[in-house]
Amino acid sequence: MPSREAQLFVLAIAGLSGPAYFLFQIQDQKTFRSILFSALVSIAGFAATKWLLPVVARKTLARGICGKDLNKKGTPAGETPIPESAGLAPAAVFLLCIICFELIHYYDINSLVSWVSSGFRGQLQLELLPDSWLVDYNAALASIGFMVFLGFADDVLDIPWRVKLVLPLFAALPLLVAYSGGTGVAVPKPLQAAIGLPSFLELGLLYKAYMVLLTIFCTNSINILAGVNGLEAGQTFIVACAMLLHNLMQLAGHAGSVPEVRDAHLFSVYLSLPLAATTLGLLVFNWYPSAVFVGDTFTYFAGMTIAVAGILGHFSETLLLFLIPQVFNFLYSVPQLFGLVFCPRHRLPVFDPATGLLRPKDAPDWNLVNLTLQLFGPCSENALCVRILVMQGACCALGFGLRWALAGIYK
Repeated sequence: MPSREAQLFVLAIAGLSGPAYFLFQIQDQKTFRSILFSALVSIAGFAATKWLLPVVARKTLARGICGKDLNKKGTPAGETPIPESAGLAPAAVFLLCIICFELIHYYDINSLVSWVSSGFRGQLQLELLPDSWLVDYNAALASIGFMVFLGFADDVLDIPWRVKLVLPLFAALPLLVAYSGGTGVAVPKPLQAAIGLPSFLELGLLYKAYMVLLTIFCTNSINILAGVNGLEAGQTFIVACAMLLHNLMQLAGHAGSVPEVRDAHLFSVYLSLPLAATTLGLLVFNWYPSAVFVGDTFTYFAGMTIAVAGILGHFSETLLLFLIPQVFNFLYSVPQLFGLVFCPRHRLPVFDPATGLLRPKDAPDWNLVNLTLQLFGPCSENALCVRILVMQGACCALGFGLRWALAGIYK
């Protein structure tokens, strides 16, 4: 296998090259500059995450918030305590980035550019943002911040998994109460023809119930597709890049000229950019061999951010296409998750110290990690993570392909 630095470089280039291309295809200069400022803040967020993570790791290790790598059991690496809850660092930096975005967008972008280019002389012109935009922005901040708190509480208190299933419900309440967008959906053309539905259907409270279910699914789906160095952060980075690419493609196309649609995709960009940047900073330490464990702090934070970006960006159907591995893993895991068959505490494969390879258990655990080993045979932990992340990337590419193939046919 290539070195860990080479693997991370390939992952970063593969994830960010598409968004970078479409960023420079955006014609509206105000939109372009707005995203460029957000990108600069996100780059600073990447650097801040790399700086903060060792600090958080030392603190959590000193407080005994640590664990041992079960996939290296029987080797010296398997006996070394590894700091947990490292997701606290990217989550904190992410929230700071979002607050910086909000401050920046209080000002007229052209005025801000002129002010910086003049050496910070003169006076900035304020741009009054719509109240509904600010309410959604702050509600998203509250929901994500609440989820970070609940995730860290879970890492410290070890909350039972059945309780974990409903925790996102409480974190989603600020978003649910403050949501000011539409609550209707465009009905697929085949359904219109088959059962005579109108082209647009107003769902009202049913749509808000769907929002809650989506947040619950996203937060828990990242959490249960886990257990391999780099897997939680890796899948989050790929999905964040896919969301970013989708938003920028829309902004570079006809959607960029429709104010309501443009603002929704811009809002999603402001969430996807720092999520990708801070997660990449986390991967520097969490990639195999991992120096830190991300903990439920990260998986809950990442899942909630993905859900909020999809809901407020108004592309929840496309988001589910990006999350095909998570959807499959959840459905495949249902018998164990709901007690129909025995569910161990750690649904991990078996590590063989003699060969250094992972293999599935004789009585298989019902998740995608073990299924991958059953289908493709034993492999190293690093190779297993890469295989699943390649599958994640392929599913995101499939999502884009389906959108293109069904354009004008499905909706």
